[in-house]
Amino acid sequence: QMSSVKTISYSMVIETSDFLHRIEANQFNLFTQKLHNGIYNLLAKFKGTIIKHNDNTYEVTFNSVTNAVLCALKLQSNFKYITPKFDKSIRDLKLGITKGTSKKSKILATRMCEIVVNDKFVISEEVKVAYNKENNNKFINRDDIKILKLKEEIFLTLLMNILETIWKSPNFKVSEFGHILSLSSSQFYRKLKQLTGKSPSTFLRDFRLNRAMVMLHYKRGNITQISGKTGFNTPAYFSKCFKHNFKILPSKYLQQHT
Repeated sequence: QMSSVKTISYSMVIETSDFLHRIEANQFNLFTQKLHNGIYNLLAKFKGTIIKHNDNTYEVTFNSVTNAVLCALKLQSNFKYITPKFDKSIRDLKLGITKGTSKKSKILATRMCEIVVNDKFVISEEVKVAYNKENNNKFINRDDIKILKLKEEIFLTLLMNILETIWKSPNFKVSEFGHILSLSSSQFYRKLKQLTGKSPSTFLRDFRLNRAMVMLHYKRGNITQISGKTGFNTPAYFSKCFKHNFKILPSKYLQQHT
């Protein structure tokens, strides 16, 4: 009698530009076409299945952890090669690989791309363990792979789950993060800085600004309404932070998108 072996799949999320350009998602120039053709070809070569994608983000599954990791390494080296040197704004490839293909795995892979500070790609510790098993403990010990330790993964998940419930509230104090996570302020600061490269106040502000950018882009209110909905105390402060982050005033951004 045949024993049915349950195959384990892996999720990969690829993001090919910074937040501003990810939202624009309409820069179909020659470079973008070349980039996407390259991604398509590599995913096919390493037997990756595209679950969904738009101009800037891919969700892919792999049945082999080795294929997933090798594909990511190849994507990374090809990206450097085909990216126009002068266009720093979109020269940004983020990759996250997690074990499993559940919604939870995909959310984690996305957060690894968007939240974890890295100029390399991020894999979960489970992916590293599985890769070792498949390759006789020959892990590609390289500087261009960031391994998200289990403790960091738990911290990231809790942090983002909290953030997604409180980010709209202007009364939320950054100091409350540590309290909710049962960490002292200095422990929280250290953990967050290590994981994201940002201080707590910058981290919260950037998250709010990204959400505000989405609302502006899809015209979900005027500047005063959006600044209020995204936890900023005044429209003036919101405009100042927005300009600092995206190098454009929200009023100007709206003009360009009407």
